[in-house]
Amino acid sequence: MKFITLVDNLRRAVNLAERITGKNLTLPVLNNILLATNKNELHILATDLELGIELSVGGKIEKEGQAVIPAKTFAEFLNALTEEKITLEEEKQSLKVQSGNYNINFQGINPEDFPIIPEVKTDKYIEIDKNVFHEAISQVLPSIGYIATKPELNGIYFHLDKDALKLVGTDSFRLAEKIITSENFKTNIKNPLEMIVPLKTMQEVARISQEGPEDMTTIIIYPDINQVQFLFKNNNEIRLVSRLINGNFPEYSSIIPTTSEIKISLIKKDLAEAVRVAGLFCGKINDIKFTIKANQKKLIIEAQDPSRGKSQNSLPLKLMQGGNLEISFNYRFVLDGLNSLKDEEVVISLNKESNPGLFQGGKDNSFVYVLMPIKI
Repeated sequence: MKFITLVDNLRRAVNLAERITGKNLTLPVLNNILLATNKNELHILATDLELGIELSVGGKIEKEGQAVIPAKTFAEFLNALTEEKITLEEEKQSLKVQSGNYNINFQGINPEDFPIIPEVKTDKYIEIDKNVFHEAISQVLPSIGYIATKPELNGIYFHLDKDALKLVGTDSFRLAEKIITSENFKTNIKNPLEMIVPLKTMQEVARISQEGPEDMTTIIIYPDINQVQFLFKNNNEIRLVSRLINGNFPEYSSIIPTTSEIKISLIKKDLAEAVRVAGLFCGKINDIKFTIKANQKKLIIEAQDPSRGKSQNSLPLKLMQGGNLEISFNYRFVLDGLNSLKDEEVVISLNKESNPGLFQGGKDNSFVYVLMPIKI
């Protein structure tokens, strides 16, 4: 193999691939990436056996071939380079690299030992604008944690029907749901579809959407029985293949409040600032107290800890429906919800101090954030 390309293009692709590598002591081959030439392109592959990625970089091929080399070392080398062009040449399970005055030799392994990244063979697809999808998953991701005993919660739940694509995430303390209406995507799938895509996979989809080439505008999702493929369309495609999580996502619609005794609205950035300051003075369980004064049309946010002190702030309400209420929340979870909202105004719907709160944007009803209170 002998391949010549631009350092910037190779660096971007290798950095994306390196994050997928397995970092596995028992299977050291997973710490490597596969470089293979094909039709004036260099294909770069990495996998941890649960998730695999294939990227392509354009350039000049002088000799076909392939090599498997350590991903982390190669990525760090490329990140240190300031040269414009780079030449890669495979020779007896090693890779000779020349760029500027650098002449480097990376020791590799037999390419036949590298795991195969499967092709998802299905004609079913969902095609969606990259920016629309990135915003949607970025709103849902903060609500997902890792629960060893509940693997079905360790990813984003997809539910497709004729009207919308719903993305849902929860860690059992909060829940986020984003609805993408049918005019924002294309699909040939006629029947309802459900799948749970692992958290790591969706984090990588979000990163690739944000850090990938500027001409990448579309994502095509190919769902299959046990796996899913995300294809990022641009001049050089990026293919991400992931296993799906087995299990049934819990029936969550009953958790989302449909009625409320109290509804308030206020400026989101003012609330976020007050919550952030209160968080400096909260106790070990990160609790802050919301006190709604209906007659005064204001929200008081308080936190105190014997070793830190006390914080109190009063915010005016734009909308005040219902009566007084005191309710406590985890301040970090409140901030996650506020950061996920895209509107300048936040609407909070509440019932009793023991019931979940519903956070929504003032104008955008496509995203809801449900947060359980803390019982003091």
